[in-house]
Amino acid sequence: MALQGTIETFALPDVLRLLASTKKTGCLRLDGARGSGSIWVESGGIVGSEATGAPHAGSADEVLFEMLRFKDGDFVFDADADVQIKHSPAEVEATLASAEGMLDEWRSIEAVVPTLDHYVELAPDLSGDEITVSKDRWKTIVAIAGGTSVGQLGDSLELGELPVSRNVKELIELGLVVIGAPQAGGYQVPAAPPPPPPPAPLAEPESAPVISLAPTADDAFDDEGPLFDPNALVIEDTSMEPEPEPLLSAPAEPAPPVFGGAPPPSEADPSDAAEIARQLANLSPKAAKAVAAAAKATTPEERERALAEVDDEEDPINRDLLIKFLGSVNS
Repeated sequence: MALQGTIETFALPDVLRLLASTKKTGCLRLDGARGSGSIWVESGGIVGSEATGAPHAGSADEVLFEMLRFKDGDFVFDADADVQIKHSPAEVEATLASAEGMLDEWRSIEAVVPTLDHYVELAPDLSGDEITVSKDRWKTIVAIAGGTSVGQLGDSLELGELPVSRNVKELIELGLVVIGAPQAGGYQVPAAPPPPPPPAPLAEPESAPVISLAPTADDAFDDEGPLFDPNALVIEDTSMEPEPEPLLSAPAEPAPPVFGGAPPPSEADPSDAAEIARQLANLSPKAAKAVAAAAKATTPEERERALAEVDDEEDPINRDLLIKFLGSVNS
């Protein structure tokens, strides 16, 4: 069905009633000096709506309230348009009744708050000794602060023209705010946000300080005892290197013991060394430095003080296993 015309000759409510009675599906678009608006219908029920002058409208009747205020405009109904379903179907008559009720309310508000361009600010003095303010009303007072336009206030509170103007009118009647002349340049309805840009390629993560443990867990023990050299536990800063170093690097030959002579036999389990190596490889730089200091400690007290710097929540590590392992190395 081709349906088009002007609202000067065919009123918008009559167009909507015709679409409802014939159970049409498609999009009714209205363009005029005030802006544009669209209403999507499915089987005669309103399922979606939007208007450039009502960016914060949360329901079809708020959008229709805005469109009913058009004094001129051309409309066209496109039965082939994709229907944008934004809410459950609403009956045309009920939506029109609600929107027309808003128009009646607006006429009383308009006498106090003429346009969204008008400036509003806190009153310099209160008319009474005390005033009780609700939580929601206080949000409006804070948003007004040093002064703003009614439209900008609506943007900050995400309210449409009718609800924000209603709030301002109530505050004026309480003597909390005053309204001034329109702002220079007028209020501009915020543009619709642009579509989000495509996701950027993931950046290469910065190289973090790496723990090098020599020898590795696989070579940490031989028949004569542990070959772990605590002096070989170092923190390498690879942030300036072009390629990150492996988390665990093993020398070609096992490092000799640093305490002179062959170390005594140990009861340590090789699986303990593997677990310690795994935990050390995942430490943060701060925790890795603390473990390195513990490895170089010459007394249990020094070792405990060094390990106290490790945050158990950030860097979970088996302290008992680590102390046992370092003890077997330093004994």
